[in-house]
Amino acid sequence: MMQAAIVDDEPLARARLKRMLGAANVEVVAEGENGQQALDIVRKHRLDLLVIDINMPSINGMDAVRQIEGEMDTPPAIMFCTAYDQYAVEAFKTNAVAYLLKPFSQAELEQALNRVEKKTEVRVATTAAETSHRLELVMHYKGQLQKVDVRNIVYFFSQDKAVYAVMKNADQVLVDKPLKELESIVGDRFIRLHRAFLAQTMELQALLKTDQGNSVSLRSSQQELPVSRRHLKEVKQCFVQ
Repeated sequence: MMQAAIVDDEPLARARLKRMLGAANVEVVAEGENGQQALDIVRKHRLDLLVIDINMPSINGMDAVRQIEGEMDTPPAIMFCTAYDQYAVEAFKTNAVAYLLKPFSQAELEQALNRVEKKTEVRVATTAAETSHRLELVMHYKGQLQKVDVRNIVYFFSQDKAVYAVMKNADQVLVDKPLKELESIVGDRFIRLHRAFLAQTMELQALLKTDQGNSVSLRSSQQELPVSRRHLKEVKQCFVQ
């Protein structure tokens, strides 16, 4: 079911629109009465659709939408619902899917919702394609909770019952997951070298043999990591053309 929010400073208009959206099998998960509340709502909820008026107190609907689209990589579909037709050209300079003039019919609303569904399908497909190339881990990094692209991690290691990620800039970040769980998450991009080390495959530069055993050198670190006999065969495959 599509999830939507309604932002309009007229309570009766919100109530009517909520009934109409419900009849079209759209769930209204939040409501607001000005542009600032619209911003707060989209930051809190993962919406498919934002239905918003234009003339409102505080921040108007047009300015709120511009700010939303500036902040978000994948903003919700935007449907303007207003009593004024003079904003239509300006509205479609944003990524608005529809511009409905009050009072509009159920048929007009559902026609606009069909366009929203098509846009949402494209957005989901695009996001899936991006996800196949990009993998992120949530970690406490540089004093805040961040999504970190695993391509920026050279290797993970465990020490004294703690697990750390070593970044390309040499930062060491505490990770609240055991190596075994990390391996299941990033296993197609990282390889187990040793019971205490998990390295990004693209970072492996050379396989070395010393009196102490086998190790690998890395592209983005001066550190050489040990390779256990148990994992040597798999690591060798990384160097086979």
